[in-house]
Amino acid sequence: MVATGRPLTILFVNRWRGTIGPNVWLEQIVSRCLRRGLGVHIASPWRDAVLDGLAASGARVHLVEGIEWVPRSLNPLRYLGHVAAGLRASRELAALARRVEADAICINGLNALLLPRAGALAGRPVAAVLHGTRLAGLGAFNRLFFAIQGRWVDRYLVVVELGRDLLAREGIDPQRIAVLPNGVDTERFRPTPRGPGLVAELGLAEGAPVIGAVTHLTPRKGVHHLVAAMARVAAKVPDVRCVIVGDITAEEDRPYAARISRDIQRLQLGERILLTGRRADVPELMNLFDLLVHPSETEACPFSVLEAQSCARAVVGFRVGGMVEVIQDGQTGVLVAPRDADALAEAVLALLADPARRRSLGDNGRQRIQRHFNLQTNAEKVVTWLEDLCRLGRSPR
Repeated sequence: MVATGRPLTILFVNRWRGTIGPNVWLEQIVSRCLRRGLGVHIASPWRDAVLDGLAASGARVHLVEGIEWVPRSLNPLRYLGHVAAGLRASRELAALARRVEADAICINGLNALLLPRAGALAGRPVAAVLHGTRLAGLGAFNRLFFAIQGRWVDRYLVVVELGRDLLAREGIDPQRIAVLPNGVDTERFRPTPRGPGLVAELGLAEGAPVIGAVTHLTPRKGVHHLVAAMARVAAKVPDVRCVIVGDITAEEDRPYAARISRDIQRLQLGERILLTGRRADVPELMNLFDLLVHPSETEACPFSVLEAQSCARAVVGFRVGGMVEVIQDGQTGVLVAPRDADALAEAVLALLADPARRRSLGDNGRQRIQRHFNLQTNAEKVVTWLEDLCRLGRSPR
């Protein structure tokens, strides 16, 4: 139960690294928890720049070995090592929750089969956050996974309506699921003139059309579809340039990044496509783009798409997952059939040829972001939801 005479305290469990969606969410929510006067502790198997920044803001970071996500696989042998590790980590998390007097535990990710058990051991309510929509395709295993995990998770948070539908399909009571979309800082990400210094730095021709992508070089993000589409776009618009911002997020993605570089050379697009790696000036880059392409094969509520719309940029992407909730097809952007590079190219060519339509889509997107995906409003709702979780107490299942 929640103790009196001290601030509510939340123990976040996080194993993500780098500037990726779940860590952006963590930064946003922890920052607002601290501003509201909540106590914040973060359990992680490592320290990185994200956690160091949150520690500098007042969060307490604790290193807990053995925190890892369970692989999404139909091979039962892959899970044997995770059972023992998960049991040990849940005991250590429970001890930590008691030691820091946490009122609730929030696990920043869904692929944690046994970690939620820490709540039962410590007598604290537990929340799990679903950032993606990759639950399909594992058949009966999903039911078993959530039958086990659901015993220990009091509340689930998802960022798109599709997430609630997917969890409900696996047997989770919809009353235990909250839909709280991601948000974007509409003041930081706002329409501004294209910076001539940035144009020169990137070696772009003044006035040339620029297609942008802000993503990661990992297969499910579908950058290879964008590269294939660019071959067709460049054949029709010779002066077009494509700026791809992002890098690998794990060593296992290095072969994919090498493949992307090879494809660019094979298609003779070396002068058309620029791979920038990670950059900190994303708002300025968004305003450099004439439009954003998001070629991901699976998606929920991507921050880069929200940020592009907040900068009044039209977005082209695949009709997958939560993209249909984030993009209003024909109103704020264009959605095409999944994995169809030709359709992607045609949508890009149509928008490059119609500046008035691009502007209309971008303006509509900016207005919709301000109404439905504003960081201040959405993040405050999440913090209130977490405060309610703290007050929930733990009732027997």
